[in-house]
Amino acid sequence: MARRAGQPTARSRRLAMLLRKLRIAAELSNSEVAKATGMSSSTISRVEAAESGIYLDNLEKLLDLYQVSGPRRVQLLDIARHAEERGWLRMYSDDTLPEDWQAWTDFEADASAIFNYQPLIIPGLLQTPEYARAIIQGTNSNLSEAEIDRFVNSRMMRQARLSHPHPVKLHAMIEGSVFARHFGDSAAWVRQLRHLADSAARPNILVQVVSAEAGLHSALNGSFVILEYKDKTKLVHIEGKVSNLFLDEDEQIQAYEQTWAELQKRACNPEESVKLILDIAAQQHRKM
Repeated sequence: MARRAGQPTARSRRLAMLLRKLRIAAELSNSEVAKATGMSSSTISRVEAAESGIYLDNLEKLLDLYQVSGPRRVQLLDIARHAEERGWLRMYSDDTLPEDWQAWTDFEADASAIFNYQPLIIPGLLQTPEYARAIIQGTNSNLSEAEIDRFVNSRMMRQARLSHPHPVKLHAMIEGSVFARHFGDSAAWVRQLRHLADSAARPNILVQVVSAEAGLHSALNGSFVILEYKDKTKLVHIEGKVSNLFLDEDEQIQAYEQTWAELQKRACNPEESVKLILDIAAQQHRKM
């Protein structure tokens, strides 16, 4: 399917964000990079905004300037070679998980709005540290304690965007069955439930519960996240056990937007959802 003129792919957006980070880390301005590489300042700005692609020889110049070598250089050159290909499936094993985790956090960090459907767990941006640790440990049994610590810390750092002076908008849809899946002791579960309800009180966060009474619907084949950017481009992220899938075709995004619209019609409204969460927390507290 044809894409809108200038609409960035998942790869081109990823490359743009990484190049901008490298320039900032090198403490160089656009004009300084332009002078050092022979590229124009406007070209560098367009590349970093994912408004235009970059020739491999120019990318090599930038990587030389930023002193990028080894596997990182190979990775960036590979992204550039396939930048115009739609969609992005990343296969990984445990030793490369940090790269995929970083890819996702980069996409998420640049978003202006996040729409997250979760049928099995509370969304990562709304997790307490102890719940995050239990989920990461439970779904990745081969990770060391140090690796779990790193992932938990990263998730907590991502949550800072929710309380930023210009915070990201988060709309979370959570299946009611999630609240029947306890973790840890009762006190830890109550803290997580109350944290979720407190988060929903923020003006930039909307939480809705999809109860069992909603019946069967088109989202039941798995969790997904829709990222929306300031330029109105969108990206769908699907996380699996051994792969991350980034979808950016218009028709793919529209399919998930239709599913999201269906969820909104079937879910409890925000007020009912918060009341339901607090009622569950109160019931659990009485058992302590």
